[in-house]
Amino acid sequence: MNNFRIVLLAALFGTSTLYAQQKPLRRLAVISDVHLMAPTLLQKEGKAFDEYIANDRKMLTQSVELLDSVSSHISFFQPQAIFITGDLTKDGEKVSHKLLVDRYLKPLREQGIRVFVIPGNHDVNNPHAKIYDGNKTKRTTTISAGDFARIYNDYGYGEALAIDPHSLSYVVQLDPKTRLVAVDACRYEDNSFDKDICVTAGRIKPQTMQFIKTETDKAHKLGMEVVMMMHHGIVSHFDWQDKIMKEYLVADWKKQAKRIAKMGIKVCFTGHFHAQDISQKYGLTDVETGSTVSYPHPYRLIDIDTSKGTMHIHSDRVYTLGSMAGNKETLEQKSERFATSALSSFMESIVPKKVPADVKTECAQVLGEAYAMHLGGDEQPTADFKARLKTAVKRLRHYSWKWAFIMNKIGKNLSTDTGVRDNDTCIKYK
Repeated sequence: MNNFRIVLLAALFGTSTLYAQQKPLRRLAVISDVHLMAPTLLQKEGKAFDEYIANDRKMLTQSVELLDSVSSHISFFQPQAIFITGDLTKDGEKVSHKLLVDRYLKPLREQGIRVFVIPGNHDVNNPHAKIYDGNKTKRTTTISAGDFARIYNDYGYGEALAIDPHSLSYVVQLDPKTRLVAVDACRYEDNSFDKDICVTAGRIKPQTMQFIKTETDKAHKLGMEVVMMMHHGIVSHFDWQDKIMKEYLVADWKKQAKRIAKMGIKVCFTGHFHAQDISQKYGLTDVETGSTVSYPHPYRLIDIDTSKGTMHIHSDRVYTLGSMAGNKETLEQKSERFATSALSSFMESIVPKKVPADVKTECAQVLGEAYAMHLGGDEQPTADFKARLKTAVKRLRHYSWKWAFIMNKIGKNLSTDTGVRDNDTCIKYK
């Protein structure tokens, strides 16, 4: 239903009558960062794709099979709606967007499940949209912001009550008493094809923040609750995140989170960092969902109690893939190894050159394990891990007090969850 028809029906029958026709939302599913890669993009395996994976360790060649599994599991539980919080494609390739719609979203819609999407930093105007052919790459067609709204017309934009003219943000009616504000905080306008740069960081434009406030005020005046979804995090998920990995949070996140909370929005569903983590600050709960192509391949099912204003969150994951049957390494082992090595490579690249290779390797391995713990959620370090972190920090201190301090802080922050439970919990949305 397009905006004109919604306005016309509301004028003829009254807003309350129109929304009353919808059923109360009882069950919701959330997935994020599916990074779907159309198989045609990998024409021939070789150095080009290997180098891409080495710098960005996602299980992209299994992205279709993983999403097949997640979609099947979610369909079994029959949620009324699914939120997909950005990074729908590997790198914004038009062919990957088309695959997502045709293979997954259309069948879900035909089952009566409403799907709502928002772009992630990979999805629009991306110069990294490429075809891999052995040792060579060539660019393939990416999409514009306008293309995104058209492609996903049936998945949010076509039934929007309002669309922000300054971004791909929009508002939809979830049920008679609840609205969703889907916020686009991506910076695809700043991407550069000449420099081959795709911007990871995000921000909420002042005009978009005003859009959120205006639409939230409208909903509250009608006696409705508002929930929010966005790709980038709205609150920090571990100490120092805004120092060492600030591009995974919206710019000036503290100020923005306080503004959102002051509007009366209690819950925001996010992704981007690929972690299962729920963080609460300033009266706002950020429910971050991990990636289907990264450890631990999770999805969330949320049962809603409208009388109490609560959301009961249950998380599950993909444990096996048919294509890996008989392999010595399980899906969990492989994806955890990918996650560990991703941070290991990062750590080895930033530690000073004077640090011996064996010390670098030891530090990288420990931090990689801490990172994998954080991705899985509900992280609590074992006595063995604490001892190995302490030993690695002590060895590193001989060469750099600064980096030893940083490593100790990051290792502890990533491996220790101090807030609300991340995978199975109950939160308030009213």
